[in-house]
Amino acid sequence: MYYFHLSHNVKGDSQIKLSDGDSKYRLSKSAYHYITRTLYFSKHKSEIEELEYCASYNMPIWSENNPEKFWYAADQYTSETRRTSSHITIALPKELDKNRRIELSERLMYEFCGQYKMPSTIAIHNHVAALDGQSEQPHLHLLFSEKSMLDNIQRSPEQFFKQYRQKNPEKGGALKITADVLGFGRNILFHYRTQTEKIINEFLEKYAPTKIIEIHGMEIEVSSAVSCLSNEDYNKKHGTDLKDVPQIPRSLLYSTDPKDQDKVAEYRKNIREIRQNNLYELYKKEYELALAKKREQEIQNRQQLDQSKKFDFDF
Repeated sequence: MYYFHLSHNVKGDSQIKLSDGDSKYRLSKSAYHYITRTLYFSKHKSEIEELEYCASYNMPIWSENNPEKFWYAADQYTSETRRTSSHITIALPKELDKNRRIELSERLMYEFCGQYKMPSTIAIHNHVAALDGQSEQPHLHLLFSEKSMLDNIQRSPEQFFKQYRQKNPEKGGALKITADVLGFGRNILFHYRTQTEKIINEFLEKYAPTKIIEIHGMEIEVSSAVSCLSNEDYNKKHGTDLKDVPQIPRSLLYSTDPKDQDKVAEYRKNIREIRQNNLYELYKKEYELALAKKREQEIQNRQQLDQSKKFDFDF
């Protein structure tokens, strides 16, 4: 299982909640500054989160060296109630190092928008887990426009976001490649999630095929593969008993009230127990095998010790 979230920024529509916080925005320029930690977001989470990488792709000439111009223009020239951009957030495997995470992020960018020459900006954030304050939680932000650069026609910012003219492309706006155009329609989220699973697992198989986890105090080596299924769907398919992990309310997490911190402690205890249960459900076979080997080794050690004592006594 891994985190995947898709949202759309719509001009003039109701504000859309950020995928990883309580802040809200409906502007593409705000989304750009949020993921790149620029302008009014330059100090946001700076003490607990690192901006590992950011880059923009397939930008028109007028915004090649200044991608924020593109996202400002999207807000300015897109028609009312139309999407100005889309925003995907994906949890990245912490088993991959920083360079491999960049490689993986660019591969995901190409899959979802790069191959269609959609203007996009990616940013990789990495912060410590709120639960233990130590483990890494790297994740990708992918901001992209459905307006495509495929025809290579140079358009002004105002013209770029106008409606496409099939008979006279040079007089209209850039071609918009939507989920319907791609043939996915309402299944686009399922397509995104399954492709993400496939690509992440390709990288894990190549660079980090196994990982070490701890179940009931015992470290075991298991496969690093991820699944795009929800806990409910995974349980139906594999007969497991995975449980959803609750989120600690931010109002409690950052509160200085001792009563709130007691509640946070209860949350953390519950989360640890659920995660241990989920690890056991996912890797039950590997755990039971490792436990059997451990017990067998303990029996052999005791037999060797008994033989050694007997030898010393006979001597």
